[in-house]
Amino acid sequence: MAQTNCSLFKDEAHKSACELYWKAIEYNQGSRESQELFVQSLKACPTYGPSLHEMSVPYLKRGDFFNWKQLMDRAVAADPIWLSDRGWCLFKFLRDYKNSFADLKRLYDINKGQPGYSGDGDYNLRIIMALNQRAMGNLKASLAYFNECITDHEKKEWVGLFDYLHLGVTRMMLKDYKGAIADLNRETKKYEKLADTYYYLGLCYKKLGQDQKAYTNFTQAKELFTKTGYYRNDPYCEVPDQVYLSDIEDELKKFKN
Repeated sequence: MAQTNCSLFKDEAHKSACELYWKAIEYNQGSRESQELFVQSLKACPTYGPSLHEMSVPYLKRGDFFNWKQLMDRAVAADPIWLSDRGWCLFKFLRDYKNSFADLKRLYDINKGQPGYSGDGDYNLRIIMALNQRAMGNLKASLAYFNECITDHEKKEWVGLFDYLHLGVTRMMLKDYKGAIADLNRETKKYEKLADTYYYLGLCYKKLGQDQKAYTNFTQAKELFTKTGYYRNDPYCEVPDQVYLSDIEDELKKFKN
């Protein structure tokens, strides 16, 4: 976000809140100095969204979801632009799929189908909407949001790093194993060394009774996971469709039996 020109505010309350906000972010996030300046900013203007949002982040990262949400609710009340962060964080950190979807759908409607991106930049928020629907058991609705977002991005020759992975897993849940394999193969072209993709390919081939291909993909998943590749992980919580080494090894053991 580019620095706001605080002098553009016509009222002193917003101008003062803006100036204090920019002083606050000069300090380390979550530091006492930073948080105290945000408090001062909000005393000047209790509805200054950037301060409400930024002050909430350390609470989120420390697992104090109550105080995070108190501040984020005030930010959203001040400006619906913050629906993006609240909706994304409700999904990622609290697994509150219903309210996350409600926030993102509201923003989707406001912005005519373009809700923006997640705070970490990994996802177009339509993908998060799709994952919310999937988590609530609405697989066909989930698929519709996946297809809308991915089709839109394919026209622009840009698709999210994990979009085909999640789409493939969703098709697998719908028992469309051939469709899932096609999507997962597209994921391997997007991110060749992601172990998780080969694990799900293995599951799909196993469901189709193609044991040799299943074994080959499980073996590839383990090789990438332990040696030359990458796997899904996050410093704060489990991420969608994350695979663990034990998952892969459990599948490989079944072939020995």
